[in-house]
Parts: sequence; structure tokens; C-alpha cells
Amino acid sequence: MSSAERAALWTFVGIFVVFKIATTAMIVMFAPRSAWGTIWLFIAFHWPFALLGLVFAAAPALFWWRLLRVRAKRARLQRAEWQVDPTVPPRESVR
Repeated sequence: MSSAERAALWTFVGIFVVFKIATTAMIVMFAPRSAWGTIWLFIAFHWPFALLGLVFAAAPALFWWRLLRVRAKRARLQRAEWQVDPTVPPRESVR
């Protein structure tokens, strides 16, 4: 899949999601008495998509979390390796 096709796909998905949310928001604003029914229908019809979104978002989130842990460990190891006692004067270089 080329980058143009990928951009077209994400544009379509984005427009679809924004349309659904905007339509639900308008129904809730203009018909507040039936708002809970609308919200429950929205949840009933869209929970599989929300679940899939969470599943697909979990992989990058877990990767990012692991990357932060690895970077923190690397920083700790570098500090431990290069930590010197500040009370000891530096040695003069030998020439």
C-alpha cells in the first residue's frame, strides 16, 4: 500500500468517525429527552470498533512504554559507569 493510498484510507476513516460523533452530538443537543437512548444505541452499535481501536492502540503504547523503560535503564547504567567521587581531585594527565 503506497503512502497516497494510506492517506486516502485514513482520511476516509477520519471523516467517518467525525461524522458519526458530530451526528450523535447534534442529536443529543437538539433532542435532550432522547439523549440517553441515542447514547446507548451509539454504544451498542460501535463497541466492537472501540474495542478494536483499543487493541490496535495497545501495541504502540506498549512499545513506547518499553522504550521509556529501556532508556531509563540505559541512563542509570551510564550514570553508574561514569559516576566519579566529586571529593577526589582530578588526576593530572601524563605526557
